[in-house]
Amino acid sequence: MLDDALRILNEYMDHLSMGGEPGAGDAFMKWVWNIQGDENRCERVFLTSRYENGAEDFQEFPNDPDLADFDWSDRKFVAAAVTSVRGPIVLNAVDSDWADCHEALERNGVNVRFLCPQHVCPDQ
Repeated sequence: MLDDALRILNEYMDHLSMGGEPGAGDAFMKWVWNIQGDENRCERVFLTSRYENGAEDFQEFPNDPDLADFDWSDRKFVAAAVTSVRGPIVLNAVDSDWADCHEALERNGVNVRFLCPQHVCPDQ
């Protein structure tokens, strides 16, 4: 799932190689780049941008006080997941903000799977 203004894709492109090497993240970037136009494999969602506290936020981001301090740079992923008609699972490796807000995200329809729970989930 990607957003209409390519915010998600651009964030990946800032950190990964579209050549697909040398690591797993780069291979993922190449795969996303190659399938982004295939509507059967990649959903494109529309996000309504707004600015708050000098940072981009989204109308689709849940209005939940338990998410008020959620990382501004990750809000696009939450807004896209909430907007999706496919009910995607957000994969998270080691970003602790997602673990800290796991219950609030789930309550708001965002399903998060932790790939390395031993590094971010205190109960693991």
